[in-house]
Amino acid sequence: MIDLHIHTTNSDGEFGVVEILEKANLGRLDVISITDHNNINAYDELNNMDIKRLYSGKVIPGVELEFVYNGRLFDMLGYGIDLEVMKKSEIIKEGYVHSTIEGQSEILDKLKHVCDELGIKYSLDLKISKPNHMANDVLVDDILKYSDNKDILDSMNIVDRSSFYRKHFCEVSSPFYIDQTAGKKDIFYVTSLIHDAGGLCFLAHPFVYNLPNIKETLDEIVSLDIIDGIECAHRKHTEEQINFLIDYCNEHNLKKSGGSDFHIDSHFLGYANKGSYAIEKTLVNDWIKLVKNYYM
Repeated sequence: MIDLHIHTTNSDGEFGVVEILEKANLGRLDVISITDHNNINAYDELNNMDIKRLYSGKVIPGVELEFVYNGRLFDMLGYGIDLEVMKKSEIIKEGYVHSTIEGQSEILDKLKHVCDELGIKYSLDLKISKPNHMANDVLVDDILKYSDNKDILDSMNIVDRSSFYRKHFCEVSSPFYIDQTAGKKDIFYVTSLIHDAGGLCFLAHPFVYNLPNIKETLDEIVSLDIIDGIECAHRKHTEEQINFLIDYCNEHNLKKSGGSDFHIDSHFLGYANKGSYAIEKTLVNDWIKLVKNYYM
């Protein structure tokens, strides 16, 4: 099994690099990739540790870069990247762009105001306490704890972090919407950056974006001839969606990838479809063996 989409405390994950390696080893994963948002700090940590003592598999250098396309925020996964080349880029030098306590506190205040207007209960002492704590995650984790909120949250289809982020925080029609596209890079920037660093570009989790017509969007992006593949298996993808993307990749001669998008324990490292679909190495056998700069 593999997992090529993992986050650590270097972005918005809840586990450090050592803990991720230990979990991957316990799960007997053959290959993993740490793909923190807009930073590669995890690999500085890996350079200073005895990886084999913690994990018997291989680690592919990776990153997840956000970009704007047609007014929406998307994510691109880069694999097999030259870390020294990547470090010279503007987006990496800026670091994890969401991670200031002050900035996230301002966003949290706006989200609380919306809750007040909608009659959604939240903890009075709710605040941003760490740089890698995202306001949208902090809020939804809190409001889901209150049974008084159940009816309104159910009516808004807010069931977890992902549903809140994609269907509300990123959705113009939602009262919780906050425009995050200002100053963000476009698809040409992130794909050029990854390719210049010797990496491969994979469009992350297509079914997570709440797109009105996913095939139409995929066709548009693929027609640009700048991506190498698509993340087919993902925690939020159903088996039907996974199979659709695999078929789509086969039809368009695109490489396939898969990962849990692991942030917290309930995300099931090495599994897609809410923990019910094991992500096998066979999904990536056609390209993963060509990656030369493994950590192991």
